[in-house]
Amino acid sequence: MRDEARERFVARVKAIDPVFKRGDLEQFWSMLPELVAMAPERRDLSQKKSHYLASLAVRSLARDDPHAALAFLDYADRRIDRDHLTPFLLGERADFRRQAEAVLRARKPR
Repeated sequence: MRDEARERFVARVKAIDPVFKRGDLEQFWSMLPELVAMAPERRDLSQKKSHYLASLAVRSLARDDPHAALAFLDYADRRIDRDHLTPFLLGERADFRRQAEAVLRARKPR
């Protein structure tokens, strides 16, 4: 049985992820809302969206961009139904948020 919503979601990730990889965050942000708006009633896709946004956060941290990491996590907090998420996914986002905030604190002049 085909899952068309999942297939569209995967295709959309495959279309926008190269934009993120090349560092064009302005274009990427313009493309992201369409992905996040897909099938908001589906728990499984909400979980995939949360994990994808968390992966964007950790990839931003690897690029030494904690502000972008926090922006992705904040976006996830605003746009994804928390009732659809597992404790693992919520913890994942909280952990990456702590990491980004720690980087920012370490950068503050003393």
